[in-house]
Amino acid sequence: MSDQFFSQKIFSNYSSRVITEERKPYLIAEIGLNHNNDMDLAARMIEKAAECGADCVKFQSYTTEKFINKESADTGPIYNIFSQYELSEQDHDELKKAADNNGLDFISTPLTVDWVEVLAHLRVPFFKIASGDLNNYLLLKETTKHNIPHFVSTGASYWQDIERSAAFFKLANFKNVVFLHCISNYPTPTDQLHLDTIGKIQNQIGSLSGFSDHSIGAFASFGAVMLGATVVEKHFTLDKNMDGPDHAISAEPGELAEIRELIDLASQMKGEREEPDSDEMKGEYLGKRSIYNIDGEVLAMRPRVSNLPKDSDYFTTI
Repeated sequence: MSDQFFSQKIFSNYSSRVITEERKPYLIAEIGLNHNNDMDLAARMIEKAAECGADCVKFQSYTTEKFINKESADTGPIYNIFSQYELSEQDHDELKKAADNNGLDFISTPLTVDWVEVLAHLRVPFFKIASGDLNNYLLLKETTKHNIPHFVSTGASYWQDIERSAAFFKLANFKNVVFLHCISNYPTPTDQLHLDTIGKIQNQIGSLSGFSDHSIGAFASFGAVMLGATVVEKHFTLDKNMDGPDHAISAEPGELAEIRELIDLASQMKGEREEPDSDEMKGEYLGKRSIYNIDGEVLAMRPRVSNLPKDSDYFTTI
């Protein structure tokens, strides 16, 4: 068991939502690049995400020329994709207002350092750190300068990479971190989900844990919350058939709404019991037994009655 350096209750100055194991899971609708650089489409997606019960919409913030080295071999197609979907500061302002108007948190993944201050100025309640930046300390040194909690994905990482990232946050005395178990396989097959890692993060890293779900459907998110996930992130689209790199592996509105329903159900089902609920104990009278002496024969019989002999009246040891 790790020490309890990391906060077990995460709240932000810019969100009404509190993240803890006792609260409903925090659901992120990751729009990412699925806005297709169309602000009208992005606004419709934000509105629909709110209707589906999301707590938050997430985008990506970057300057392509500082993110993808176009001089490297084979990066041309990737450079072109990201440059096509790059958002301006004005775009961010519009998206933030749309999220506010729909009662959602607006967050983004800063993929380049120059966007950290921009997002902080927008008062995003959380920074989302991509899996590829788990050990990007040039970026993390900038994000941790701000009193903004972090969601940190862990895809395509060895366990020691997660430990090294946790060590960085400890050295920075930065406690408000949720590590999100993530498999960077799109979509993720069922036998590669490895959901027990959620508990391993809690037990060995000592932080709250979450799940960035790249599987198809809602059941992995349900299972993740049953195993302790406090944050669930899911790619979101209005239509899987739309043009763009991520639409096909994203959840449509019906699927996102199902995830909201199932993770809330999982949250209700969780928990340890110290004492029986009062509803359960209503059946104690008929369901349990007392010691009866019937014609000289000692019998354990229903119903339990308080004024009949107790076990200790007949047995000194059991």
